Amino acid sequence: MKMYKWEGKGVYLGATMIVCAEYEIDAKLLIEKELIDNSLGESWKETEELEVIEISNDKVIYFDNGDC
Repeated sequence: MKMYKWEGKGVYLGATMIVCAEYEIDAKLLIEKELIDNSLGESWKETEELEVIEISNDKVIYFDNGDC
C-alpha cells in the first residue's frame, strides 16, 4: 500500500488530497472522482501529477500549523 498526494487549484485556494491505494491507477481514479464530486474536475485536467509516499516507516504525512 502507498499514499499518493495530489495538489492543484481549489475553489478559493490550493487543493490537496492524500489517498491510500495499492496502485497509482487506483489512486488516480479515487482522486478524479472526489474532485468531480466536489466541482473541481477542471483542476484534475490541469494536473494529474501525484507524489508517491512510501508508508513502510512511521512519518508525518500532513501538518498544518494554522499559520497561513
